[in-house]
Amino acid sequence: MRALRSLPLAFAALACLTSAASAQAPERHMGVQLRALAGPAVLHAFQDAGGGQTNTITGVATAFNFVLGSMVSDNLAVNLDLVLSRAGNADHGVLEDTTFAAVHFGAGVTYWIMPANVFLAGSLGAARSSVEGTPIRIDIEIPDIDPSRVGVGVHLSAGKLWWIARRWGLGASLSLLASTASNPDGGIDTERNVLGAAVALSATFH
Repeated sequence: MRALRSLPLAFAALACLTSAASAQAPERHMGVQLRALAGPAVLHAFQDAGGGQTNTITGVATAFNFVLGSMVSDNLAVNLDLVLSRAGNADHGVLEDTTFAAVHFGAGVTYWIMPANVFLAGSLGAARSSVEGTPIRIDIEIPDIDPSRVGVGVHLSAGKLWWIARRWGLGASLSLLASTASNPDGGIDTERNVLGAAVALSATFH
């Protein structure tokens, strides 16, 4: 009888220990993940213009990055990756008041280094860029809107996350963007190569 009377106390103690262990368990990345990042960036593009000349575009931009994915193991997620960058006052040799934009949409992975909560991410996908401005008066006609075709791009990033709630975190990251795409409207049909770097603040839901 004494053993039977002690059973409720034993179960209560076990429940308290389990609850305490759960409360002290480290945060983990689980299930679906949504990450949004925004910050300043630098964009640079160059293209062979023929005759030994190279057209360049450089500007300070605002970059946005949206990542949607799912964890497939304790540390690894697969995801879709969208990058939007826009420089509102880029430097272009034959255009004034130039706006330069670059877009990347790809698929990739995110690897979390735990418990440091540091991530390494990369994606490969489709990329396109566009430049728009007012032509400077020169001897040749040039378009005031000059989009590239869809090409290939790669996006790499690394960052750190700090938990603010059970499923929310805030952080910061560094990222690199590179792409190449044919640009038939740029006076000569060659590849426009785009390079970009960004520093961003991030919010992650998981």
